[in-house]
Amino acid sequence: MNISKLKHNPKIFARLFGIEPDKFDELVVKVKPLWIKAETKRLKHPRKIRKGSGRPYRLTLEENIAMLLLYARSYVTHAFLSALFDTHESGICRYFARLRPSLEAVFNLPTKKIDLSEEEILMLVVDATEQRTERRKKGCGYSGKQKAHTIKTQIVVDKKGDIRHISESVSGNIHDKKLFDKSGVKLPGNAKGDLGYLGTNIVIPIKSSKLHSLTQRQKDSNKRFSKKRIVVEHVFASLKSYRILADRFRGSLANYHQYFSIVCGLRNLARS
Repeated sequence: MNISKLKHNPKIFARLFGIEPDKFDELVVKVKPLWIKAETKRLKHPRKIRKGSGRPYRLTLEENIAMLLLYARSYVTHAFLSALFDTHESGICRYFARLRPSLEAVFNLPTKKIDLSEEEILMLVVDATEQRTERRKKGCGYSGKQKAHTIKTQIVVDKKGDIRHISESVSGNIHDKKLFDKSGVKLPGNAKGDLGYLGTNIVIPIKSSKLHSLTQRQKDSNKRFSKKRIVVEHVFASLKSYRILADRFRGSLANYHQYFSIVCGLRNLARS
């Protein structure tokens, strides 16, 4: 793949990799020192073979990053990437495994705590998304709502649609409220969520019941609430434009959260 030639057509480049050429170059510059540091540490590890032996990388760092972004964007097979980038299929997993930590570190999205000003906190919206995975052992990650094995991740976004926090990825059978409690995110009562956050201090829509239907005033209130909360649904839609978060996840679940973090970081970078 001729990356330099693709950069002359920013629209095509953005459709393939999710970010424009200038943002891509900015990302490469940020990843490079982290990549060098990680490779230096890896090569210092005690080895049974002489230092400097082994096959060198066929691809440059720029090509490695482009290959991973294309994989996240289109979720094609490794065999297809092998033909496209003229590298052996067996090496692609190793390339990705070594590159993912550096990319994730560049974006540095918090997963434990959120450090925002009081004004910013009042504008947050929280929600969780599920994605289908390969079948697992009986009772592990089966979502009754989706009728499939899934994995779930919660995000917190501000009113502009920027992702400010992501939770750890958990089995799909864990309820949204339990995931929220487990994530350790402390939000005020002004933060907004859907009915899955019933029992938390988050503002949710007014819930109807069989015995008590909603009045017109309550329906209007829910409509105004939905207009403010819709921003998180738009964020999920943009995240799922990366097919790795939309199709059935085929890879190891141990790597899922890294891919989710990278896609969230790419979205924030594209909007910056």
